[in-house]
Amino acid sequence: MEKEKTFDFSAMPEKDFKKVCKDNSWGLTLEEFRRAQKRAKKPLSITEAYILDSLWSDHCSYKNSKNKLRALIKDNRYVIKSEKSDAGAVKIADSGYCAVFKIESHNHPTLLNPFDGAATGVGGIMRDIFGMGAKNIGVGASLRYGPKANEKSKDILSGAMEGAASYCKAMKIPLIALDLYYENSFRNNCLMNVSALGVVKNNELIPNIVPKNAVGYNLIYIGKPTAGAAVGGASFASQAFEAGKTKEIEFGSNPRLEKATFDVFEKVKDALKKKKLMSQMSLKDMGAAGLTCSTAEQVSERGYGIEILTDKVPVPAGMKVHPLALAVGEDQERNMIVASNKATEVILKIFQNDAKFKKYGGKVAVIGKVLREDRFVMKDNKTVYCDIPVSLVTGAPVYKRALRKPAAGVKEQVFHLPAPKSLEKEIIRVISSRNVYSKADVFSSLIEKKAGHIITTPDKTDVCVIAPLKNEKTSARNKRIGMALVFGGKSIHGRNGTAEEQAYLATVLARLKLAVAGLKPVAVADGCNYGNPGNPEHYFCFAKGIDGLNKACRIPLYGEKEPMAVVAGNVSLKNTFISKGKEEPIDPSLIPTVFGYIKDSGKTVTTGLKSAGSILFLAGKRKHEFKGSEYALLHGKTGKNLPSLSPAQAGKLEYAALEAAGKNLIKASAVIENGGLAAALVRMMMAGGKTGAQIDMNAISNLREDYALFSESIGYVLEVSRPNALKLKAVYKKYGITLIPIGETTPLKSFSGLAGGKKVFDIPMAELAKQWHRVK
Repeated sequence: MEKEKTFDFSAMPEKDFKKVCKDNSWGLTLEEFRRAQKRAKKPLSITEAYILDSLWSDHCSYKNSKNKLRALIKDNRYVIKSEKSDAGAVKIADSGYCAVFKIESHNHPTLLNPFDGAATGVGGIMRDIFGMGAKNIGVGASLRYGPKANEKSKDILSGAMEGAASYCKAMKIPLIALDLYYENSFRNNCLMNVSALGVVKNNELIPNIVPKNAVGYNLIYIGKPTAGAAVGGASFASQAFEAGKTKEIEFGSNPRLEKATFDVFEKVKDALKKKKLMSQMSLKDMGAAGLTCSTAEQVSERGYGIEILTDKVPVPAGMKVHPLALAVGEDQERNMIVASNKATEVILKIFQNDAKFKKYGGKVAVIGKVLREDRFVMKDNKTVYCDIPVSLVTGAPVYKRALRKPAAGVKEQVFHLPAPKSLEKEIIRVISSRNVYSKADVFSSLIEKKAGHIITTPDKTDVCVIAPLKNEKTSARNKRIGMALVFGGKSIHGRNGTAEEQAYLATVLARLKLAVAGLKPVAVADGCNYGNPGNPEHYFCFAKGIDGLNKACRIPLYGEKEPMAVVAGNVSLKNTFISKGKEEPIDPSLIPTVFGYIKDSGKTVTTGLKSAGSILFLAGKRKHEFKGSEYALLHGKTGKNLPSLSPAQAGKLEYAALEAAGKNLIKASAVIENGGLAAALVRMMMAGGKTGAQIDMNAISNLREDYALFSESIGYVLEVSRPNALKLKAVYKKYGITLIPIGETTPLKSFSGLAGGKKVFDIPMAELAKQWHRVK
């Protein structure tokens, strides 16, 4: 037997270790490698070192976040509990089906390679949904980005959106949520978070860990051959960026192979169900740390081991790939099935005989088996490349980090401006800004025109509602069920020590978006994006973000006493940039994706104004709350005073909207967010396309006119027919909310405002449309 290169970390000087780390791009500390070696009871081979560097990274192990994540609210009556699942599953009312969803970050790869980073992020999140046996029905994309850091920097927005679009189109999966936000603080780091939603029958969920009697089960490799792409990607995603240092990362994506794999697997499931073999398999995406993660994590909970025969792992023709690259390479479009001999026969036969799977480069092979003992073994007939306990591979140390409230930065100043000479110019300036405008140019590349289950498309309304069961063999009632995933919030709300408020507001806002469309929020996946966990101030922000999320989740569900549950999520740390010895983090960013449903998708409340003569109501008082507001940012200021709304108030706004929508009292609705009330009204006009709006500035608030129009205090606008106005007021009175009638819809194609009987602005819809869509 030939020997692998080994490292004796126990005797290695710090100076030598730094060189070894630099040569191999490792992210673990010398103390962590020494701890691993002590547990392994031997020096580590180079393959073992690479495996541990990846599996013990924050990206895979959550070693710096697990302690805090245990405090999350994770249960309500909708949650389907499963062991160590890669995505969350919640019951869709009493339909017999469940929604499977998740959020993931691809921040570091997208900054360096926007197209590939976003594309592979989309592919990876789809495989997480697929890995639970669910059919993917929609994808969401959230991108926080800033100006180019230097002349060599790539265009993040165009690259990332093109990458996401290319993957979605090849998969024929529609975009169902888009969140784009530009701000200067994202110059050196971007945040690319992707979400995905799928559906499956409650009793057909596939586990991501092996059955209890899985000793001797086969490891079935499915997908693209392994070339060792992005070796150490998980470790890299857990490290900071540093001025003057460049990194390259390339995953490579093949969405046609992914689609072929998903399609073939539907045939596999049918065959396994007929033979009653579905209980004899488990499935996991080969994502971060690839082959190692997808095998070790499937068996570790059972105390079993893994044996991989490296010469059986599919690799590109004519290529020799070192076992360390086989172990932690992150080539895309790969999945790992662990199955009994009987199930294996069925799986191999179907994959081996599928023309499309083979056409797009798919390979299927048995590459090893499940061992009874706690060992992770990689070998061929000459060399043992790895032989350490699985419990070591998946057993990274868990840290309880120190916390310290960030020191006060630049003192926030209450936002004030001289009164504008022209409200019309200010409205145009806000609605045409890159954070408020329609994003029509982005949507045009992302919208999947042939997605038959979409009820409302995201380019036409605030909440994209889909009816995924309408083409299934199920009851007429089930076919009408609609559902949605929405993002919420903005990162700048967490700046200067307000991370808890940022997470709370983001989650409340997402809940409200669903509610005003008539959908009941029931569960959330948390996208946690923060700085260096070793810095007490950065870690404080992460911990407070979790507190803020819990605060929003404790608001009881509509008509129930239970909280909203956190069923899945992702933690991305080390989103920092080091320059001149100083490490700067991004603004604390909890990006939630909230799931909601409506029993009859035909009753969805959309954004566009419907007809002239309706009353426009405002729910949620306008206050002088401008921290992070678009109006303040456009004037070069950060502003002060975050939107303030207690959980009790937030709950009432949510419940009233849901009850009113359920009684068909609302014709159109829009949540007030970027750009304030003015932007919400313009969104409603542009989505409707035929109806104007006239508002009474004196009715809105006592604030100065521009402040009233652009304050981003939480609330929403409702279009209501005159006959339903009293009924609507009665609903809101029940919840202690005063509805403010602020104007009416008109046949005149313009947006106008009155104050004291005089027009203070009047903008034709044609001009609004030009600016809203940024037509040059």
